[in-house]
Amino acid sequence: MVRHYIWLFLLSGFAVWQAFNIQSWPLGWQSLLFYAPYVIAGIGAFISLFLNRMQAVLLLVSLSITVVVLSYWVPTELADPSVQVIYPLLCVLLPLNLLLWVLVPEKGVKHSVYNLVLFGLFALQAAGVYWVMQTMPLEFVTHLSTPVSTDPTFPIKIPMVGSVVILLIANILVIRVAMMHKPKVLDVVVLFVLALMAYGLNQPGAYGQLEWMASISALMILLSLVFDAHQIAYTDELTGMAGRRALFESFMGLTRKYTVVMIDIDHFKKFNDTYGHDVGDLVLRTVSRVLNSVGSGGKAYRFGGEEFTVLFIGKTPEQVRPVMDALRKQVEETDLSFKHNGKETSTKVTVSMGVAQKTKEMKTPEEVIKAADQALYQAKELGRNRVVVSGDPGEQAIKKGQKSARIRKRNIKSA
Repeated sequence: MVRHYIWLFLLSGFAVWQAFNIQSWPLGWQSLLFYAPYVIAGIGAFISLFLNRMQAVLLLVSLSITVVVLSYWVPTELADPSVQVIYPLLCVLLPLNLLLWVLVPEKGVKHSVYNLVLFGLFALQAAGVYWVMQTMPLEFVTHLSTPVSTDPTFPIKIPMVGSVVILLIANILVIRVAMMHKPKVLDVVVLFVLALMAYGLNQPGAYGQLEWMASISALMILLSLVFDAHQIAYTDELTGMAGRRALFESFMGLTRKYTVVMIDIDHFKKFNDTYGHDVGDLVLRTVSRVLNSVGSGGKAYRFGGEEFTVLFIGKTPEQVRPVMDALRKQVEETDLSFKHNGKETSTKVTVSMGVAQKTKEMKTPEEVIKAADQALYQAKELGRNRVVVSGDPGEQAIKKGQKSARIRKRNIKSA
């Protein structure tokens, strides 16, 4: 997640820097700026629908409505009566909508009734704004548009009510992300969108400011869709580890020496059949947490089922073996506590590991994985709960030509 904060801060800094230079842009760019928020929002909405995501669509619609109303409906003179009502209302409604759309459960595109209700909230808000403009007493309107300071040089132009709401919702979003175990990129992006749109709203009537901030905000939402889709494709949902696709992608362009460790949970099927799949999932998550703590430059992946892989770039088996043996002992010493048949139950699991490195004879990742898998099978044959290095003459336990079931399956698939 740290890398996402980096590009978000860089993009936000670029947005603020260029906000001061809009009037010095070429005229063609300036004219395109006033269409950019809607074009980017449209592309983002298309990608959202393609990926079966509605939250991003709702966020993009909220940004577009805000820009349309303030750019084409509300006059630029702050003394105009409509500005005194609509502008402060938008300063309140936009942050409330941003919070609302990240809190509502994501049910995809096909849940038509649910999505119709959500879009109906936009119509309800429009009706509410119209009702306020038609019926609210002058005292309420005056209170709504009360500035933070009467000093015309004061930097905050957003009315007091809007400023308080923006700060409150910003704090809620920060606390929400901090409490989430694995926040999506979109959850973090919304906080940056709120900050950029607050900057744009704070420049009422300023040439191109709101459109520019809305464009960057829409771009952030669009990019979050891409990154979230990438995370889903390359991350194992149960354990949160990188998956097999990420493992093989890490081999691309890798010319240095490397060592692969294949790990298998001992007697996992028997454990799963005895205690059930929920406890089996607990075992997988527990083992994954231990493996994720691997040091010495290792990177852990879930290979599939009860199998895991650790990749060490630039390391030899001799360097890797003590590291993996320490992790093996850590798994063995970890207590698993859960309820079984209404009783508190505690047990332990062990893992077997096979290690192989890239050599002149084994040049491809598939060959190295196959060798590590065969070493893993040797560890199973030798009694499990141990680390075996491929080619170690002191631990040969398989007759020449014998292969594990996993290796045979892979050969069949590749044939």
